[in-house]
This record gives sequence, structure tokens and C-alpha cells, in this order.
Amino acid sequence: MKRPTLQSIGTALASAGLIANLAGLGMLAMSTSALAAQQATAVQHSADEWGADTSSAITQQWANPRYIGDRDRSSAAYEQMQNISVTVAQTKDITNQGIVVKWSGASPTPAGVLTSSFFQVMQCWGDDSTGPTAQQCQWGGVSKAIGAMLGDRVGTRSLKIDEDPAQDYTDEYKVPPPRTNPNLKAYTVPFTAVDGTTVTDPQDYFTSGTTNELSALRTSADGTGVAVFTAQTALEAPHLGCGQVMTNGKPRSCWLVVVPRGTTTANGTSVSDLADGTLTGSPLTATNWANRLVFPLSFQAIGANCPLGNAEQRLVGHEVFSDAMTSWQSSLCASGTTYGWSQIGDSEARTQLVSSTNGAAHLGVISTPISSSARGTNILKYAPIARNALVIGYNIERSIKFNSDRLDASGTPIESLTLNARLVAKLLTQSYRADVPSATADPVKSNPYSIVTDPEFVQLNPEFSDFLETAAPEGLLVSLGSSDANAQVWRWLRADADAKSFLEGKDDGYGMRINPAYIALNLATEDTDSFPKADLSSFRYNDLVPEPGYGTLDLRPYMSDMQDAAIKIQRGESGSKVVWDQFRLPPAFVSGGAQLPGQRFEIGITTLTAAERFGLRTAKIVNASGAAISPTATSINAAIDDFTASSDESSVRVFSPQTKDSGAYPLAAVSYAAVNVCKSTAAERKAYAGFLTYAAGSGQITGHAKGQLPPGYIPLSSADTNALASLSTLLRDDAAIDKLCPADTATEPKTTAEKKEKKNKDEAPSPDSTSAATAPVSPSADLPTDVSAPAPTASPAAGGTAAQVATIDPITTAKISTNAWRVGAAGTLSMGVPCMILGPWLLRRSRRLPN
Repeated sequence: MKRPTLQSIGTALASAGLIANLAGLGMLAMSTSALAAQQATAVQHSADEWGADTSSAITQQWANPRYIGDRDRSSAAYEQMQNISVTVAQTKDITNQGIVVKWSGASPTPAGVLTSSFFQVMQCWGDDSTGPTAQQCQWGGVSKAIGAMLGDRVGTRSLKIDEDPAQDYTDEYKVPPPRTNPNLKAYTVPFTAVDGTTVTDPQDYFTSGTTNELSALRTSADGTGVAVFTAQTALEAPHLGCGQVMTNGKPRSCWLVVVPRGTTTANGTSVSDLADGTLTGSPLTATNWANRLVFPLSFQAIGANCPLGNAEQRLVGHEVFSDAMTSWQSSLCASGTTYGWSQIGDSEARTQLVSSTNGAAHLGVISTPISSSARGTNILKYAPIARNALVIGYNIERSIKFNSDRLDASGTPIESLTLNARLVAKLLTQSYRADVPSATADPVKSNPYSIVTDPEFVQLNPEFSDFLETAAPEGLLVSLGSSDANAQVWRWLRADADAKSFLEGKDDGYGMRINPAYIALNLATEDTDSFPKADLSSFRYNDLVPEPGYGTLDLRPYMSDMQDAAIKIQRGESGSKVVWDQFRLPPAFVSGGAQLPGQRFEIGITTLTAAERFGLRTAKIVNASGAAISPTATSINAAIDDFTASSDESSVRVFSPQTKDSGAYPLAAVSYAAVNVCKSTAAERKAYAGFLTYAAGSGQITGHAKGQLPPGYIPLSSADTNALASLSTLLRDDAAIDKLCPADTATEPKTTAEKKEKKNKDEAPSPDSTSAATAPVSPSADLPTDVSAPAPTASPAAGGTAAQVATIDPITTAKISTNAWRVGAAGTLSMGVPCMILGPWLLRRSRRLPN
């Protein structure tokens, strides 16, 4: 062989070796990086608590606002407000939810009254970078009761001529006079809806029953305050349009506006110089509006999330899982399958799972497995899919006795509440006089008026000894219907010796006994999966009210579900209808409206996720070891670790009320995905497999963005995600299904030839047909974290309109296993290293050969 030939071969081998080695080292680095990311994510999840995500919080100093320009240092408000600092806890990925607003450095609100020094909060739309105008804000829907607590026009949009030297009183602000008084001159700040329509009376857009404005928030003696503001999307407030997808494909952002009110009116008059000593004037008048702080709110997109033409797959299950499924849906639909979710009761879900009816779902999410008798010949497989908890959410503001040295705290929120099983049993059985229509009836007349006057409650919560004796919650808000969650509450009560004794009719040690109407229900011994309201008494104010008056369901109505309970607790409005309206057609009992600011007292059973979403505080619960425990990731996981295998299905671990773990929260809950593997079709199994893969991977990343696990859920353990991945793998394995499913239970042909014939007819590709990895991935890898980011462009191949496609979040399945990178690295390096050795050796040899 001649020198040029050998040189060419040597050069080629050396170059190939260099390229292969670089590629191999790159793959090795990728595998190391991927593994590190997975490990980092796992560590992050194990440390995560369910608390609110404050990564998008914004804090502003009043004296140095971020958006609206410099303050007027010569204004009467500057000295009063210059030290105020306001924090909005979440400003991105907003949906219909509670947002915590905190402030400090403000003047205290006078004890017991709202004459001055309070805060007003509202939601507005507006496209200007400096914030909204006063006309773009939802304000002025104050109820008559709340309006009566405030000074003239403080809760309205109305203006008084010449009250504010900085305010215009042009025709733009003039209210059209009525025909009966054409010379009337009245002024208001008009409301302009997002569609451009302007009105002087916004009643057609929002009322006291639908507005989310906070008319007056108290500041404590130390200058601090906290409140929860309920943000509304375009679904709840279409006139604001928040979250509505615009022509540019992005969801509309909105604003949260905070207006601090001091001790002077718009014309500079001190409250102390006013006849009634009460602040006057709307927050929308020019001088007061100049004192505002504005916070941008980036909303999640509202509208169609899935392309037209997607295959559809129906899933059913209980409410405890609904928030997770709602979040995951938009990411899952980018796979080509639209997963339709129906929230139904556990019993109905179990019935559907084994049903042969066309359209019945063969994947359901439940807590308790199907009994062996109901299962029959059906082959069901289970895997845990979500961890959550039932909680007692509350919204309680201090109602302090007038002779107390703590009167200055009146109207401020309670930060801590502790309940035990017997107190919950008392509330559920209408055993307090305030919870019975006829409170003076013999059965309960010797019992305490409310939980506030119950010695057992005060012993656990000493602060309530300073409360007025007339203070009382509107019962314990509970949802209508049957569910495993309700049954779990009763199992917990029956497992507690004191609660069981009370349910049996025995004295609580303080002279209180159960309402006798509940004795016949045998709640101490029989399984119950609902919250019955058994007291049939009624009450009439006077002879003008027809028989029989109002009853239990008027006084203590059901909530539609646990999320509804959370909303009502946050609003301070149970829906109780005990006010007789003789002018109504026909006359009827109506609601008196929401509880007044500073006098709210609502408690109810909801989920941890709903409590987190709507900003509720949650009560500590006394567990079996006697410890008062809050619902945290640690305490919930401790309880779940003690769950026991179900007698009907060993792979399902169910609530164990007997656990003595001192750190366990008593009402932890686990949701299971249950699949009828033999009744489901091949297309269904393929879709189910993709859903379970997503749930085990990206679905375990906690966050507010679509596709993530909403706060309140606890990320699954590695054992749980492995179980989900194993079930997903089984559903993809036709051979395993053949062995598992008897021919007479199959819903379609099972032979190899028949399956090949049907293969091309399967309509639902899985979200991730290439990987069943279970490790969650970093949120930054494939989930949008800022709804203001550029939206994807629609293409004809994608299907759907530009607006529809623009709202689709990318599918976020688990990344390719690190093993693939390692195998690739080994292969390329095994080729590259010999080439790198042989190539130079041939080059050296070539020098000895003739040309």
C-alpha cells in the first residue's frame, strides 16, 4: 500500500474517531445532566410544602410606587401613607381564586367602627402599562348592609359636586336625569366594560351578589393587615375579560388595585372636623384615586384548549381529584386526545367502571375500591394518582366583648383554630341552639348557643373567651350528596371515643348532648357517606309569616360541593335564607346577604386544594394521639404511610382512623386511578396509558400553571409513581392483556390477526408513546411559566383556529430515560476510541512507505 492511500485512511479514521468521541462525551454529559435534573426535581418535591407559591409576589412601597409615577409630597395623604407597604402574594397564572393581600405601616382602624384608616381593594381591566383608569374598575356593588357601615359614598361610584378640587365634573361624569326631574344634576364615575360600553349605572354588569370588591379592610393596632381577594376570570366577570384570549393569542391581563384611605377627605378636611367623624367620598374620585397602588395580574387563558378533531376520551371520578384533572387537561390535549372529565360521586364512578353500557367510562378516580361482590368477573387494576386532605376551612374575624382589653383587635382575622372530633360531631348534628330553627325547643335548649360558648371549644381555643356570646358560625358548611370523603369523616368520628360517645347520646362532660333528631340515624355505628340534616323543626317570626316558617335547609343550606363551600366560607356567605320578603312575588324567605366586614364567622368541610385556592386558613385537628396537627405535606404523608390494605383489593391502601402517629393529620386522603382493563378497548387503554404516564411524570410538579399539580396536592411518592408507570405499561402490553383477560370478558377480538386488522383504526395516540419514565421533570423544561410569553402560531396541520391553538400548553411528559443517553454514549465511544488509536498509528506507518 502506498503512502497517500495509507495517509488518507489514517486521516479518515482519526477524524471519525474525534467526531465519535465528541458525540459520545456529549451524550454522557446529557445523561449526567438529565439524571441530575431528575434527582434535583425529586429532592425539590420531597421538600415541597403545600403552602402558597409566592414566586410571583409583588411588594410595593406606597411612597415609591412601581407603575403610576411619583407621589405628591405636598398632599395631605403623604404624611399618613408614606410608610405603607403592600404585598400581593401571587400575580401570575391567576384563575378564579383567592389572592392574599398583606400590608404594613398603615394607621390603625379605630376599634369597632370603620370611620377612617382602612383599605379598599378592587379588580380592573386596562391595557395601559401604568394601570387602569377608575372607569375600568369593578366597584360600587356594595350591599345596603355594608354601605350602612361606611361613610357617605365611600362604597359607591357616586360623586358630590365640589367635594374634590382635583375632580372633573364634566358631562362625562354626569348621570342622565330622569324624565320626572330633568334639571337634576348628579355625578358619578362611569363604568366602562372591556367591550368599550360605558354606563353610569353598572347594575347590569355586577351587583352586591356578584362583585368581588372589598369595601373596607381593617388595619390592626400594629399597622398591619391581611385579606384574601377573590380574583374573577372572564367566566365570572365577562365585563372585565380577564384571561380571555385576545386576537394576538395571549390571555388578557388585568389589575388588582389597592386604595388606602386615611383620615382626611378629598378636599383635605380631617375626619375629626366632620360632624359624624366618618370619612366620606368614593375611592374613585380623583384625589383618592391618586393614592392607589396597582398590581398587574397575569391570568391563565380562558377558552378552548384542545384542537378541533382530537379523539375524545371520557374519565370520571370524585371531587378530591377534580382540580388536578382540570389543570392537566390542557397539557394532555396537545397529545391528540381530549380527556373529558366528569366529576361524579364515588359510588356512581364504581358503577360505571363495571358497566357494560355504551359510553360508560372504564377509568375512574375513587378512594375505595369496588367490593368483591360488585366486581364480579371484571378485572380491575389500581394505582394511586393523587394525595390530598379534607380540611376544616374557616374565615373568622374577632368579635370582641366591649369590656375586653383586646377591643382594639375586634374585626381582625383569627390566625389559628383547633378542633377535635367531638366538636365536629356537634356541628354535624345541629346540636348547638344556633343551628336549629327553633332554638328554644326542648331537645337543645340546655345546650350552648354556639360553638363559641362551648367550654370544650374554649378550652382548645382560649382566645374565644373574649368573643361576644352572640357570635356564631352559620353552622358547618357541608356539601350535598354522597362520597367516600364524607364517609371518611364519619369513620374518623366513630374511631374517636369521645365523638362516638356523643353520637350515641351521652353527655360531653359539660352537660351537652346530641340533638335527639339524630339518634335514630345510628351515626355511632352505621356507615354513612353523606351529611344528613335531620332536625325537622321550623320557626316563624310572627303571624305575618305563613306556616311552617323556615326550616333547617333554609337556615343551614347545603353547598353544591366542597369547592362551593370554600367559596362561601371566603365570602362569608352561606346562602342562609331566613329573611321573610313579603314584597317578593311570590313572598318567600331570602338571603340577608354576606356577613359584614369585621363580623365574618364561617367554617366548613372542604379539600386542602380548595382551601389553598381560595385563601382559606385551615383548622388544626386533634389526632388519635392527642396532638393538634395542621394539614401539611409532612403530616399528610405521615398519615398516608399508616393507611392499610383494603380487604377488597390489596393494592389499594385505605384510610386508617386508628393510627397513633403523633405527627399524622387525621383526614389525609388518597385518590386511586381504577381501570377496567378487560372492558376497555385497545384505543381506550392506549389513551389511559398516556394519561397515567403524564400523571406519574410532569403531573407531579407543583405549581399554579396549567399542566401542573395545583397547590394543596402532595406530590406522590416514588412507589406511587412506579405503580402508575407499571399500570401504564400493562395497558400498552397487548400480550399481557391477552393473558389477563378471558375471551368472554373482552370487548373486542383478542387474536393476533384480529388485532392487526384493527390496529390502524385506533384513534387515540398516547401522550407519550416512546417513554414510560416516571421521574418528574423540571418545570422550566417544558411548561410555560409566564402567560405573557409569545404564543405558538397556528398551522393548518394542527387543526383548530389560531386562538384555539394558541392556548394549548405543550405536552409535558417525562423525558427520555437517562439509560438511552448512556447506551448511546457507550456505543459511540466504543467506536471512537479505537478509531482515535488506529488513525494516528496508520499515519505514522505511512511515513515509512514510498510515495
